[in-house]
Amino acid sequence: MADPMIQSGMDILSRYGYGNGGLEDFDPTINRWEEKEKEDALYKDKGTLSFTDMLSLMVAQFQNQTMDNQASTTDMMNQLVQMSSMQAMTEMSTQMKELTLANVMSYSASLVDKYVTIGVYDDEGNLTEIYDKVEGTGMYNGQQVVFVRGKSYLLSSIMGVGKLPELEEKPEEPGEGGEGENTPGVDDKEEEKD
Repeated sequence: MADPMIQSGMDILSRYGYGNGGLEDFDPTINRWEEKEKEDALYKDKGTLSFTDMLSLMVAQFQNQTMDNQASTTDMMNQLVQMSSMQAMTEMSTQMKELTLANVMSYSASLVDKYVTIGVYDDEGNLTEIYDKVEGTGMYNGQQVVFVRGKSYLLSSIMGVGKLPELEEKPEEPGEGGEGENTPGVDDKEEEKD
């Protein structure tokens, strides 16, 4: 089943005119809901049956029954109940996805004008921390992003809200690399016992 959040095309790409639905393609006379339904139909899984498809099959079976091979109404009722429960579970799953997306969007909107620390890996795999104010939020390819210093970063790349404390370097433990007279080594301890 296609995810309607990812396939909607209503994200930053659309705003800046990249892909379908950009500013150069905008026509206020077009019904956007019809456009979305057509797009959803393209991504619909062709191997699944909808409730309407199931009812059409049942009507066809009743129309084509013969005297010696009649359709069982009990079986039909069981199938209707199963389809109803499957449709209810699908709707509940869709609503949960929408609720989750709304929560993520709400959280990202709450970060606007707050300082965050963002972790970015370079080509060599080194982590660079960027600390600055969030200027805005949006959607990019179905993912929530935040805008910092004019660039977009995934919401998941935020390491913390506010400035993270500096990493403290571990002090060198005695006997591990320093050759001082005050640092007793393993050999010195054995000599003291004798």
